[in-house]
Amino acid sequence: MKLKIILIIISIIALLLALGTEIRMTIFKKNTESQINRLSAELNERVNSLEKELEKMNTYFQPNGLVEKYIVSNKFLKNQMEDLDRILTYFQGSNDSGYIQLYITGHEDVWVSFRDSNHYIFQGNISPGLNENKFFFFKEPEIETSYTFKVPYNGSFKAGDPSRVFFLIKETGQSRILKHPDIAIDNLSEDLNLYIPTVTGN
Repeated sequence: MKLKIILIIISIIALLLALGTEIRMTIFKKNTESQINRLSAELNERVNSLEKELEKMNTYFQPNGLVEKYIVSNKFLKNQMEDLDRILTYFQGSNDSGYIQLYITGHEDVWVSFRDSNHYIFQGNISPGLNENKFFFFKEPEIETSYTFKVPYNGSFKAGDPSRVFFLIKETGQSRILKHPDIAIDNLSEDLNLYIPTVTGN
């Protein structure tokens, strides 16, 4: 009789433990599903937000979009500034200033450089034709632009192909054209016979 009672008690305890385990598993399952649903909802919300941002970004890169307008506007402004620099450079140069422009013959670029005793003031490839840069050897340019350079009258000049270089020299009260001499130009004033009132005194 006692054995039956013990077995019944053990059975009841086992049943209660099983029910408790089942209840805990059910609660765990519900909590897990709730967390998964919450995370899924957050993930979907973020994905939707990213998709909207991507759609917005795509409109920037579409034809006539913000990026294209920016590029066009930037290019336009850059061209306008370059044109303004050219205009200001072209029209400046009072009667008592002195500057040099370069004219390149032939069909290929020529590398040229102006420098003082320490460093290059200008160096680069010059295209055939009249170059827009003005190199002032006497007095400062009236307006400094990207095409104006101040070179010392005793500075040097070098060219990759001197035979194709002509100097358009604007001096006080006169202008002249000079072909690159057959000598190295180590002193602009002396080798190009520049007229500089404060130096030559002529």
